[in-house]
Amino acid sequence: MRNTTAIFFIVLALGLFFAFTKPYYDGMQEIAATAASYREALDNLSEIIEMRDRLLINYNAIPKAELDRLAKALPENIDTVKLAHELDSIGAKYGISVKDVTIDTQSERASPNIALPGSESPYEKSQVSISFISNYKNFREFLKDIEKSLRIMDVRSVKFEVPEGQSPGAAAGLYEHELLIETYWVK
Repeated sequence: MRNTTAIFFIVLALGLFFAFTKPYYDGMQEIAATAASYREALDNLSEIIEMRDRLLINYNAIPKAELDRLAKALPENIDTVKLAHELDSIGAKYGISVKDVTIDTQSERASPNIALPGSESPYEKSQVSISFISNYKNFREFLKDIEKSLRIMDVRSVKFEVPEGQSPGAAAGLYEHELLIETYWVK
């Protein structure tokens, strides 16, 4: 009878364990795993905060003049008036008066390519078409200044024409120039 009582209590203990204690034990294991993931997230968060603070210190160490130069090279938006003024002031050095400026942003043009997720570019493009009348020497100097400009500009096409009413062999040597320039800005 002693053996049967002992077996009865062992079976009763096992039954109570699996019926009542095990669910609480499993719940505690899940809570411990969740707490561990929260601790890991907090550790990652503190590393991210440290990195952000280091980057902020590095950013604040950059002189304002350099930040202004960077903002001019890759502005945050396309300021059409400022861009037209910049091109006109470059041309004014050489007696060139820009007579027509047309700015076409890429977002306005329909894109025939299929955009894949994550393939977006961090910058936008604009095509700027300008026309003016100048001699060849001043035109070359104008192009050199565009090349040296802080704003990133790629000359995509150049077109020359003799203005109406002027003979091709005229001494003035004035030509009507049309440039297609591509410029960029950060999204």
